[in-house]
Amino acid sequence: MTCLAWLGASYVATGCVDGKVRLWDSRSGECVKTLKGHSDAIQSLSVSANRDYLVSASLDGTACAFEVENFR
Repeated sequence: MTCLAWLGASYVATGCVDGKVRLWDSRSGECVKTLKGHSDAIQSLSVSANRDYLVSASLDGTACAFEVENFR
């Protein structure tokens, strides 16, 4: 894991060296979803002010935006 973002009371997102963003249930500790879109390590994660989007930035020079509603 290289970075972390809280998505609310129930979920945490982690950026990983394998280029994947993983969503975790903060209560059970289970990985509930893996988001793909990068070919290198995730450098940072950020949640939009309205909490509708999770944005990841990678060492591969790309950024991805994921709709939070899709994995609540």
